[in-house]
Amino acid sequence: MKRSRLRRTMKKLLAVTLFLLLFGPYAISAEFWASKKSNKYHYPDCEWAQKINPANLIKFKSPEDAIKAGYIPCKVCKPPVASK
Repeated sequence: MKRSRLRRTMKKLLAVTLFLLLFGPYAISAEFWASKKSNKYHYPDCEWAQKINPANLIKFKSPEDAIKAGYIPCKVCKPPVASK
């Protein structure tokens, strides 16, 4: 019984570790995209961010930077209004 509990615990620990390794850097180094021809900012993987012409692409390191530049959050991908 102890062995199966240990095995389950190890599997959970492995799953959490893999999750953090894959998605942790994305959450920590968040970047937001906007277009010179729009007033919205997006997560880079948003369907609308993917359609931005590279010549019009603007990148922000925080939602506050995007807001200061006059952009509002996209209603599709719902990026944050403030950094956490």
